[in-house]
Amino acid sequence: MSARLALLALAAAWQAQAVTPADRPLFDGVTYRQERRGDPAADPMVIHIVTLDLTRPGLRLGVTPPDRSRGMEYVAHTVRDALIANHAQVAVNASYFLPFFGGSPKGDDYYPHAGEPVSVSGAAMGGGRVASPVEIDQDLRVSAILCIGRRTDIRAGQRCPAGTRDAIAAGPHLLQGGQPVPLHRALIAEGGKGPRTAFGLSTDRRRAWILVVDGRQKGYSMGADNGTLVALFRELGASDAMSFDGGGSSTLAVAEATGPVVLNRPIHTGVPGRERPVANELLVFAAPLSATKK
Repeated sequence: MSARLALLALAAAWQAQAVTPADRPLFDGVTYRQERRGDPAADPMVIHIVTLDLTRPGLRLGVTPPDRSRGMEYVAHTVRDALIANHAQVAVNASYFLPFFGGSPKGDDYYPHAGEPVSVSGAAMGGGRVASPVEIDQDLRVSAILCIGRRTDIRAGQRCPAGTRDAIAAGPHLLQGGQPVPLHRALIAEGGKGPRTAFGLSTDRRRAWILVVDGRQKGYSMGADNGTLVALFRELGASDAMSFDGGGSSTLAVAEATGPVVLNRPIHTGVPGRERPVANELLVFAAPLSATKK
C-alpha cells in the first residue's frame, strides 16, 4: 500500500471512530455524552458534554454557597464532595481561586488541601448569598459572569441584574451573541491546550451545555485551547459561552445510584484521576428519569 493510501486509510478509520455518539439520559432534562476527536496518536482530545434543557420544571442551576468558617470565602473541597453536600445531581468546578500552589509532580505539597481556606477571583454568589465581590483587576481571565435567577444569562464583566441568586465570574469570555470574544492581549500566549471547563447557552436561553475537556495526558487527551472551545460551542448551537477554571481543577461529577461518579479524568500534580480540591462549583439539580415516566 502506498504512503498516500495508508494515510487515507488512517484518516477514514479515525473519522469512523469520531462519529458523534448518542446522548445518554442522566436525569430529567439532563443528558451526557463523551466524544473522542483529533489524531489518536499525536493529538487526542476527549470531550465531555452535558446538555441541559432549562425548560424542564424540575431542573435548576445553583452555585456552592460560601463557607467562611475558616476565615476566607470558601473552604476547599473536591467536586465530588460538593455534589454530596449540596444534594445535587451534577457538579462541575467553577471559579478561579487563591491562594493556590500546583504542587510538585505526584507530591502532596499543593495548596489548598480539602479543608483549607480559599477565596475566589471575581464576583460569586451561592444560595442567594454573596460569596465574593466584584474584583476587576485581580485576574485578567475573569471577563464574564454567569447569572442565575429568573433567567439564566452570560454577561460581559462581573455584574448581574437584580433578582440574581447565584453567579460565577470567570473566563475568558468565549462567545457573545454568536461571535467570538477577542482575548485580552496578555492572555493570548496563555491560551494553549490543556484541561478545560466551560459553559454555554443557546440564544433563547432554553438550552445550556457544560463542556469539560480532559488534557495533559499523552495518549489519552492533550486538551483544548480557547479557539477549540469556541468551535465546539458553535457546533452545539450556543450563542454565548464562557470558560470556568481549568487545568487540574477540571472535574465533572454526577450522582448515580451507587454514589457520586467523576465522569472525566482530572489530572492534579501530574497524576491522572487525582481530584484537586477547589473553591466552588456550578450545581445542577434535576428530577430522576423515573419521575418523567409516570
